[in-house]
Amino acid sequence: MDDRSALHSRKPWLPLVVTLALMAGLGGWVVWQWQVQEARIRAEQAQRFNLAVNDVESNLRERMRAYEMVMRGLAGLFVGSDTVSLDDWNRASDQLQLQDFYPGIQAIALARYVRAENLDALLTQMREEGRSNFRMYPAGERDEYLITDFIHPIDWRNRRVLGFDMLSEETRREAITAARNIGTPMLTGPLRLKQETEQNAQVGILLYLPLYRVGASVTTLEERQAAFAGTLHGAFRLTDLMEGVLGSRSKLFQLQLFDAAVPNQPLLVGRAPVSSDARFHRTRNIYMYGRSWQLEVGSTPEYEAILNRSSGAFNLAAAMTAAVLFSLLIGGYLYLRERALRSSQALGAQLQEREAWFRQLIEQLPVATLLCNDQGRIELANQSAAALLGSSAGLLAGERLNRYVPGALVDSAGGSQLEASHQESQAIREDGAPIPVSLSLTSFRRDEAIYHLLNLVDLQQRKRDEERFRNVVEASPNAFLLFDHEGRIVMVNRQTELLFGYSRQELMGQPVELLIPESMRKIYHEVRYRFEQEGESRRLGENRELFGRHRDGHLLPVEIGLSPLRSGEEQLVQAVVIDIGHRKAAERRLRDQANELIVANRYKSEFLANMSHELRTPLNSILILSDQLRQNAASNLTEKQVRHADIINRAGHDLLQLINDVLDLAKIEAGHMQIKPEPLNLAELLAESVAGLEPMAEQNGLSLTSRIDPDVPVSIISDRARLHQILRNLITNALKFTEQGSVDIHVVQKPAETPAGEDLLQICVTDTGIGIAEDQHERIFQAFQQIDGSISRQYGGTGLGLAIARQLAEVLGGGIRLRSAPGQGSSFTVELPLKLAATTEIRTLRPSQHRGQSGGQGVQGGGLLIVEDDADFASVVAEVGQSHGFPSVVCGTGQEGLEALQQDRFAAVILDILLPDICGWQVHRMLRDDPRHQDTPVYIISCVPQPQGWSDDGSHYLLKPVAQSELERLFIDLARQETKSMRLLLVETDSERRSQLREHFERLGYRVTECRRSEEARLAYAEHVFTVLIIDFDLPGEDGLDLLEALDRLRSLKDVRVILNSREPLSEKNLQRLRRYSSVALSKTEELEHMEDALKPAAVESAAPGMDEVDHPLLGQRVLLVDSDVRAIYAISAMLDEQGLQVVPATSRSEALERFDEDAFDLALVDMGMPDNGGAALIRQLRNDYGCQVPIVALAVGDDPTVKDRSVAAGADDVLFKPVESAGLVELLRRCLEQADRPDESP
Repeated sequence: MDDRSALHSRKPWLPLVVTLALMAGLGGWVVWQWQVQEARIRAEQAQRFNLAVNDVESNLRERMRAYEMVMRGLAGLFVGSDTVSLDDWNRASDQLQLQDFYPGIQAIALARYVRAENLDALLTQMREEGRSNFRMYPAGERDEYLITDFIHPIDWRNRRVLGFDMLSEETRREAITAARNIGTPMLTGPLRLKQETEQNAQVGILLYLPLYRVGASVTTLEERQAAFAGTLHGAFRLTDLMEGVLGSRSKLFQLQLFDAAVPNQPLLVGRAPVSSDARFHRTRNIYMYGRSWQLEVGSTPEYEAILNRSSGAFNLAAAMTAAVLFSLLIGGYLYLRERALRSSQALGAQLQEREAWFRQLIEQLPVATLLCNDQGRIELANQSAAALLGSSAGLLAGERLNRYVPGALVDSAGGSQLEASHQESQAIREDGAPIPVSLSLTSFRRDEAIYHLLNLVDLQQRKRDEERFRNVVEASPNAFLLFDHEGRIVMVNRQTELLFGYSRQELMGQPVELLIPESMRKIYHEVRYRFEQEGESRRLGENRELFGRHRDGHLLPVEIGLSPLRSGEEQLVQAVVIDIGHRKAAERRLRDQANELIVANRYKSEFLANMSHELRTPLNSILILSDQLRQNAASNLTEKQVRHADIINRAGHDLLQLINDVLDLAKIEAGHMQIKPEPLNLAELLAESVAGLEPMAEQNGLSLTSRIDPDVPVSIISDRARLHQILRNLITNALKFTEQGSVDIHVVQKPAETPAGEDLLQICVTDTGIGIAEDQHERIFQAFQQIDGSISRQYGGTGLGLAIARQLAEVLGGGIRLRSAPGQGSSFTVELPLKLAATTEIRTLRPSQHRGQSGGQGVQGGGLLIVEDDADFASVVAEVGQSHGFPSVVCGTGQEGLEALQQDRFAAVILDILLPDICGWQVHRMLRDDPRHQDTPVYIISCVPQPQGWSDDGSHYLLKPVAQSELERLFIDLARQETKSMRLLLVETDSERRSQLREHFERLGYRVTECRRSEEARLAYAEHVFTVLIIDFDLPGEDGLDLLEALDRLRSLKDVRVILNSREPLSEKNLQRLRRYSSVALSKTEELEHMEDALKPAAVESAAPGMDEVDHPLLGQRVLLVDSDVRAIYAISAMLDEQGLQVVPATSRSEALERFDEDAFDLALVDMGMPDNGGAALIRQLRNDYGCQVPIVALAVGDDPTVKDRSVAAGADDVLFKPVESAGLVELLRRCLEQADRPDESP
């Protein structure tokens, strides 16, 4: 060995070679290691940056999940109650300590959902709760609202959100709708929060958690939409949120966030875009709460510097030394170990935070929750458990569970552990009171120990509801069965035992077929199969007879109602069985009686139909000719002959009324009564009915009064003729059976008794007559029935009036009630459904505005076409039409009528149905098919009854025989149609006067368009054609004359009547400007009647008079002569007849009003010396109530000037003093009648 050592030591180059070799080897190894180390460091830095990005994303998700848990915990406050007070909200939200434990959230708020119809009630409730300044914004009408009710914390920023309607903004509405439909929290897209100001504005988002009504099912989309009650939402400023997530690492990363919906809009305001020069760059797509975000992260120079410092750069010079190499290795090792320790600590902190969240969630749960160890002692109890058990959460901790919930963990037999899901049990409160509860138990293992989580639900309310349900079922008068899907009975009530004869114990568990006859079990199986397929409630026994089987075997006629019922997971069927044995027996008796009545009714209908035609045809001529005879127009009949003609006419009318009553009764009983609903003025109808019966009341010395409550609508929808017939029958009956006292008609509106019902119109006719015994109340409503024979002999009558009145009321959808006692009078109350008519459907037109036109001109510029094969009746109609200014063309056949329609146009067509060649209906159909005659009024006058269900807007149906008064009314109504198209433009700045003028002229038949400013007037005049202009001279910005000139430039005012109203008299210059138009200037202090007089030329355009009219200007004019002295009437009538005037006399106020209502007159002569100042009262009534516009001359005795003043004050145009001289009378008549026909001169 020494030799070898010596040998080696003798090689001096070996150390150098070894050294060089080691140096070369170590140098190569160092270079190789340096390259490997550099590559590893770059990969490690990229991985660390990726982990940091993952950590940012994870922290963001965890933070948003924490906010969700906060809102879910707070939502527990509302699970137990639909209403939350401000104190409840503040108490619950203050416990959250948002700013301390949940940084980054701007606010958390509660919003309530309300539909439009409930908005006012909700706002009123909020103000009544003490928030008087609460308001909802933005304003506007929407179908639904989500109004921010409470918010936390309350600071100056968050207060701006209170009252905001979340559904008014599109972005918020999309998130709310999605959250409501899905039932999970949803984020909005980027938006500007209501808390933002102009300084440091940031992009915000809202997280919505939907709230549903307590106990409502939310399994389907429709259920969730129906149960939606509001939202809890958190508001976040995204920049602040990300700053809270990053914390101290905020400056280490270039960070930007984008929403997928708006990818070009950065969400983090104040942060620069991620630089493309960043050493590390990552992009992550985050889907969270319905939104897709793109998170873009880049490294900053600070972060890269930290990486370089922590990476331990491998230096070649330092690597040549072992110390540096060792130090770098040790440093890298220690760095990695420290990083692992920091990660472990972060995970531990997150675990603690989650445990705290879990504990807070348990505390906020509305369900009583207890956490027990394996020894059965309570370790944790929430506030709901403390409230349920009557203790506090602190006192419950450490107590044994069996003290409060005996047997919850260990059963009494073998001590085995129980696992239950919603098992009913009994809990014991601190005061010893037992409570029924639903118990659910969940066991889990932690740290080798077993813990038990118990949830207790209070069942006290449910037990009470079940007891009430059992009592209701037992008390039901019908049999009640409940059977399962296999058809086995699981529940019956006492009535079931009584009906079928089985005891409850015998029926339980038995198949339901036990109660069904064998012959009907096949039908039962078919019905049951369809019921299971459809799953809807069904009522059986209405279309077919069903029977049940009694215990003794006999059959029971029944009706059955089936309803599905779900109890937990079990599908049950509820059957309600009704015993209809008594009803079936009654039905058999009624069927036998009905068959007998059908045969008798058919014979009666055939008889009445034949008699109707046979009686009406001759009666038509009798009535018309007797009416002409009693008028004695040619004065060639003696007074006795006139009286006889009047007796004939009145007897004919009585016979016609009797025929109509019998036919109406037959129609009602046969169900053929035709109802024509139309808009009508209730006050006018009542006044017409009362006025027609006032003579009867005066003759009997009775007071007849009527009144209408203010809340009763002016216009209603009903059958005018039938309602008038009801009123006339009731009033006539009251007057007939009242010897002294009064008859009062009172009209009221009765509100609906239920929200789904409709208001009623009540017309009460009360008298002070003989009264009716209670046992006779129903009898008097039967046809041809009176209390006894002496009543008929003393008071007369056929016993049809009340029967027809009640049945007509029932046809109109109502009825009649009677309250009466002998000697105490009677009160008949008509109740009808109240159907309102639009106010524009009824116009009160004054008869004097629609005089018949002469010279061959009708209403629409043509004559009258009469298609009638009865030459006598056609001649009568033609004469009446000629008296109203309608020349006639008479055609005896339908073909002649069609040829006349082809050649010319007519104002109206009078048509008979029974024509010798073709049917009148064919003529009517061809007339309506012709475009030229589609709007021509058609009056069908025939003895054929109107077909049921037939209606035509432009046609009217009259049934022969027709009285002359009906013909007169026909032509008066036809003349009135002339002014229906008159339009009036009203320009007035004073709203009160504008409303007064509008109402007044609408009563005159004008269609009024009202304007406040001249700009509105120009637009209205450009859109419509007006016949009258009423303009305020004192308009703002310009006067009325300037407006007239502007309107004349738009369209000529040549044929337009103009009235200019002014406060002060016009200057001469303005009067000159005004005279260019057909106009008149009036002061605003003038009465409205003066304005009516100024409009007469605009309302009535008389045709040019012929030669005969120039020579005899009074010829053909009609005069109403009213005087209580028959001798004066005879003398003055003789004078008027000599002048060619047609005189209609009247001896009383009621008769005069009736004549005026039935006819059209050109002048009225009224005696001022009538009893009880009747002359002045009649003039006022004609002017005010009947809209009389013709001249009225008062007849007075002597020349006392006070008489003239009183007459003019009452409304008379002039006074004629008795004794009357022929010359003075003619002069006065010429002056009054010619002035009425001459247009007013402009001032």
